[in-house]
Amino acid sequence: MNRTRFAAVIFATVLVAACSSKPPVEPALAASGASLDAARAAGADDLAAVELQQARNKLERARAFAQAGDARSAIRLAEQADADAQLARAQAASERSRRSVDEVQASLRALREELNRNASNPVQAPGALPR
Repeated sequence: MNRTRFAAVIFATVLVAACSSKPPVEPALAASGASLDAARAAGADDLAAVELQQARNKLERARAFAQAGDARSAIRLAEQADADAQLARAQAASERSRRSVDEVQASLRALREELNRNASNPVQAPGALPR
């Protein structure tokens, strides 16, 4: 009977320890920091400044919670910062693509205008006889 009671006490102790342990904060902070770096590298400072600033603010708050020992809040905010940074990176890429499309469209307009000018005033090839 003593062995059963001892096993139950050990099991209860392990269970309580497992439930009260804090989740690791560092991986979440590192992931959001890496996402912020990737967003900056993608040009989010200029192209998605609002979203990038939101990510920075949330990461700062997550670090403060981690420092204060509130791991759950720190992880939650770090995950939000990570999502905001990924959004900033995606918006920066989208804006770069939109600008590239605008440049191509402007080039096409210029070519069309030139073709229309040339169609109304055809240029003869060198050495061609006038009509």
